[in-house]
Amino acid sequence: MLSLYKRKDINTTYNKHIMNIRNIISLMLLWISTITMAQETKPVSLQFEARADYMRTNIDGKHIKDQSGFKGYVVNVILKGDISPKFSYAFRNRLNGINKDYNFFNSTDWLYLKYKPNKNVAFMAGKYIVLVAGYELLPAPIDCYFLSEFCYNFPCYQWGLIGEYTTNSGNDTFLTQICQSPYQKIYENKTGKAAEMYAYNILWNGRHGIWETFWSANMSEYAPHKFINYISLGNKFHLADNLQLELDYWNRAASGQGFIGKDCSVIGQLSYQPTEKLNVFAKASYEVNHAGTDADVAVVDGTELTRVGGGVEYYPLKEKNVRIHGYYSYSFGKNANPAGVVQDKMSELNIGVTWRGKVL
Repeated sequence: MLSLYKRKDINTTYNKHIMNIRNIISLMLLWISTITMAQETKPVSLQFEARADYMRTNIDGKHIKDQSGFKGYVVNVILKGDISPKFSYAFRNRLNGINKDYNFFNSTDWLYLKYKPNKNVAFMAGKYIVLVAGYELLPAPIDCYFLSEFCYNFPCYQWGLIGEYTTNSGNDTFLTQICQSPYQKIYENKTGKAAEMYAYNILWNGRHGIWETFWSANMSEYAPHKFINYISLGNKFHLADNLQLELDYWNRAASGQGFIGKDCSVIGQLSYQPTEKLNVFAKASYEVNHAGTDADVAVVDGTELTRVGGGVEYYPLKEKNVRIHGYYSYSFGKNANPAGVVQDKMSELNIGVTWRGKVL
């Protein structure tokens, strides 16, 4: 039986949770009313999307109950609009992120203002994806299935500034970014000390024939004034109208270690669409860290992991605003992080549904 104090704590936490949700709903209603009055002159888009899954997870033949069963996965609200011909804004919030450990801005994936003075140049300020390349990092969480250990441990949305340049042909876009280090909160939680840490990123996204690039070079502080560097090479090959191959390579290195191959991830995914309503995919990843340093907090030193799997997506409606998916994955090897997501002899079976709707 729960003690009176425990019940009081639970009630307090529950009330805070309800208050947070009410605040979000009130804010959204205010936005909707404001947008409705202005939408005759300013283009606005307000969307809602959600995903629910059934998951069954086993590790070394043992059923993991807290990672199994029916679960709500993601609930997103997405707001986009124009303030003027040169200024626009965008906002995406995961409502399921609002709890006692998560404030409003923690659950916000992006919230930014964009200034585009001409067709070639743009500037953004606010919260946005950290510009570490790789196609596995690109989809929104609602569209992710099974990932590499690196992706699970990389906090990919941070506050900062971005400059963007697109060539006249539109085939190449170059971006630069300075933002809060994705590892700042990890450092603060680990040490109990406040810190000011940054990441510096440059990225190239191009399309030339069947080859699409998503490359970047990155420097992130994992501790104050201590940097880990990434070379991130994302490649997508459009082999046919209904066949794509994605190949990602991430190389991670800090001062005092060999740069190439000691700490890296390789991910490949082949996707095939036999009909407009069906997508079938197979995926594999290999990750290793034998760097001998503690610089990489995403893939811990001593890790060597392989993960393989495949799945299917089915869109019953022409508009593709409903998606039914199923996948299976299996991983093996050593994860030196006991709290890591991907573990040795871990299998996942997942079936779920995603739906999207446009409010405005």
